[in-house]
Amino acid sequence: MAKSVKALITPEVLKWARERRIRLEIDHAAEKLKIDPERLKAWENGTEQPTIAQLKKIAKLYRTHISIFYLQKPPTDFQPLTDYRVLPEQFAIDTEQVYRLNANIIEAFERREVLIELYELLEEVPPEVTLNIDRHENPGQVAEKITEFLEPNRAQLRAANDPYAALKFWKHTVEAKGILVCQTSVNTHLSVQLATARGFCIAQRPFPVIVVNPKDSPYGRIFTLIHELVHIGLGESAIQNTNFEAANSPNLDRIEVFCNQVAAEVLVPEDELLERINLETLQEDLPGTSKFFHVSSEVIMRRLQTLGAISRRDYQAYRSQQLAKYRDTPERGGGAAPYHNRLLNTSGEYFARTAFTAYYEQKITRAELASVLSNSDTKHLSKIESAIFV
Repeated sequence: MAKSVKALITPEVLKWARERRIRLEIDHAAEKLKIDPERLKAWENGTEQPTIAQLKKIAKLYRTHISIFYLQKPPTDFQPLTDYRVLPEQFAIDTEQVYRLNANIIEAFERREVLIELYELLEEVPPEVTLNIDRHENPGQVAEKITEFLEPNRAQLRAANDPYAALKFWKHTVEAKGILVCQTSVNTHLSVQLATARGFCIAQRPFPVIVVNPKDSPYGRIFTLIHELVHIGLGESAIQNTNFEAANSPNLDRIEVFCNQVAAEVLVPEDELLERINLETLQEDLPGTSKFFHVSSEVIMRRLQTLGAISRRDYQAYRSQQLAKYRDTPERGGGAAPYHNRLLNTSGEYFARTAFTAYYEQKITRAELASVLSNSDTKHLSKIESAIFV
């Protein structure tokens, strides 16, 4: 009987949540709710009301709490989807990917807000992120600034014995500076295609956030991580939906080219590359050089072309060869990892450590701990804990 009780919500807020919070077209929202679009329109104009059960489905779809629909007016301080400067071209046609990406952005914003609240509970002051970049600076100088900011232990990086160890190194290095690093949603129904987004960032401080796509290769995620760090230094939230291979495209946004150049210099310093590389044996040395710097061979070749060590023609020949080789390679999936690892990667180790600390100090309950860790089941907590602290 309770399920059929009408929810006396504010129609204006219901419409706002769809249009402004999650940015869903009414037909697509109705399809996902399994109702007729006319019914949803009636709920939004106030001529009809959804039931409590229907409202719960809407709240889940719109990535919000049911109580928001009872506000007298739409919130004025919610703007996570309005300050993104680069949007995938297919936004106009792939409504499902629009929804999934927007849902992931909202999750990241909410995770950041929870982290700030956890720091308040722990009576700690969030670390200050001191990285500030001017887009008019020379990319090489900016790379030096980022390297000084991150203070990466290059010897430790060289000791990384596989791409995932290198990815973990860079994640820890960035998070040590008060920047949350996480992955797109652990929920498979919210997975995002690489063509939609390789990653995105929230440039707000404290606790800027970088989100990478687990469908990408470890080296691809490393590059996206540093690319998004440049955006944070610029103070601009952004969605990254191109990879380094597109850096030469005349249609690529100038800021994206800048961020690519800086990221490449940070990951492959010019002096180290030119000292190590032998152009006469380039093809034979390329795999080893890629492994040494923990970047793709594509990044090495693009760096060499940028530095004038090889011609644009040589680079394009290599590029064509790689495209032919990998044209039919499917996207990588993120589902092979154990579920507790996926939960940890989605939340980010920095966030998870802080949440467990709040739990140890009895600031939050065990149920609340599970809730902030992507609404996980409490049975996964011990494995997440072991992965962080052992």
